[in-house]
Amino acid sequence: MNIGYVLGPAGSGKSYMTMALHQWMNQVGFDVITLNLDPGVVRLPYAPDIDVRRFVDYEAIVDKYELGPNGGLIVAMDQVAVAMDEIMEEIRTYGAEYMLVDFPGQIETVAFRSSGAVIINELKRGNRMGGLFLIDPTLCITASSFISVLLFGVSITYRLNTGMNYIVSKSDILPDDRLQRIHEWSENPDFLYQDLLDEKAILNAELSRRIADMVIFREELGKFPAVSAETNENIDVALGSLQRNWGTEDIFP
Repeated sequence: MNIGYVLGPAGSGKSYMTMALHQWMNQVGFDVITLNLDPGVVRLPYAPDIDVRRFVDYEAIVDKYELGPNGGLIVAMDQVAVAMDEIMEEIRTYGAEYMLVDFPGQIETVAFRSSGAVIINELKRGNRMGGLFLIDPTLCITASSFISVLLFGVSITYRLNTGMNYIVSKSDILPDDRLQRIHEWSENPDFLYQDLLDEKAILNAELSRRIADMVIFREELGKFPAVSAETNENIDVALGSLQRNWGTEDIFP
């Protein structure tokens, strides 16, 4: 199976991107299913084929252990890890060629905890993997905030140890000049460095330059296409990046 993760900061549009990709892939003839990996989500804009909420009761966990939202999610993800044999069995019953995985909004509950490693390793077993990390442009108002989002993405990529593609989400809600600036930051180091130097509260210009060199200009990060789950702008580009991870870029239904 070819599995595509959709992940990013909370509020970056992961569920809507999962929905848009699923709809587009269905329309062009891909045999694709979806997996909701967030046991604490209240509502989704699509009906997932496999839903961890059928295996783990987040509200019951919060009530039983008298936990807050984050603590409850941590315990719930531990229980998801325990239920992975059952979840994988349900996935196999579909016999699909492709699966899209909608990550929790609090991505750190998967990426940085031992239960997350169990979940990811089970999904990886015998399958081809790729990921889409959503860069929320509303979080990238300044050059330093842009670098911070990417630094978070690189750390997630490192922890998951899988191919990752960085895309700008919500391209339909921002002015062209804002999106253009993000593209300039990602493609031209002079623009990025100058904007960093112009920020009054920047911690240290030389440190910022070094972080930018490490994060932005790693060759494997590639381009940052702007994608909209609302208008389907560049949805095919997002899928193409996953296909390169899977090694199926020449396969079209």
